[in-house]
Amino acid sequence: MISSRWIFLLALLFSGPSQAETITLVGEDDWAPYSSATQDYKDVQGLAPDIVRAAFKSQGVTAIIRPMPFTRCMMEVDKGNSIGCFDTLINQNTKDNYIFHETPLFQADMLIYGRQNEKAGLKLSDLQGKVVGTTIGYTYPSEFIANKSIKTENGPNEKSQLQKVAAGRIQYAVLWGLTGESILEKNPELRQKVKALGRVSRDSLYVNFSKKHKDGSKYAAVFEKGMQTIIANGTYQKIESEFRKKYHHYE
Repeated sequence: MISSRWIFLLALLFSGPSQAETITLVGEDDWAPYSSATQDYKDVQGLAPDIVRAAFKSQGVTAIIRPMPFTRCMMEVDKGNSIGCFDTLINQNTKDNYIFHETPLFQADMLIYGRQNEKAGLKLSDLQGKVVGTTIGYTYPSEFIANKSIKTENGPNEKSQLQKVAAGRIQYAVLWGLTGESILEKNPELRQKVKALGRVSRDSLYVNFSKKHKDGSKYAAVFEKGMQTIIANGTYQKIESEFRKKYHHYE
């Protein structure tokens, strides 16, 4: 007969692995330095995936993140094929379509880019009546979307917006600041013609969890608990500090 002591030890031995969980999410593949595909296109790197993995890990969940273009990333969540996608704004177009956690992933500045010979200090109201470049499928602040006097022209990616500004095809483009500066650093021919002229807004970014996926609601709650945990134990601050240290020269 097996003693109660051995039964207890066996219970401990087998309880650990059974509680371990692995989930798969999708992350944007072309939004450096916040979220971009690794060179082999098998993983996602940047501030957002580092936070996402840490938050889930704190709750005993391993998050595998597949790189994907943002538009497709959102479609996968819309259809319920994926649990969640990042990085997303909560605005008039997204707030009712997804499950959002309460604590933001991080905040980022959306900047106005224009020609080098233009004066700086622009704000949202200065875009009224102008043609402004945006990226297909991206989420933008509600105040920008709602301003119908701003004429938007979509492009396939953020680099294409800066190229159109440089060529004089559009007057302005709106991009997330660190992304814009990252593109300009890698493309000195664009930096000679284009610069940041002002800020539209500072916004919070989130993981949008699927309403159609059977586990969307469950893991949105797990993730929120994880965010609170890594903020409380200092992990979040460490990740953010390392990121800012690496990219402070962009700001």
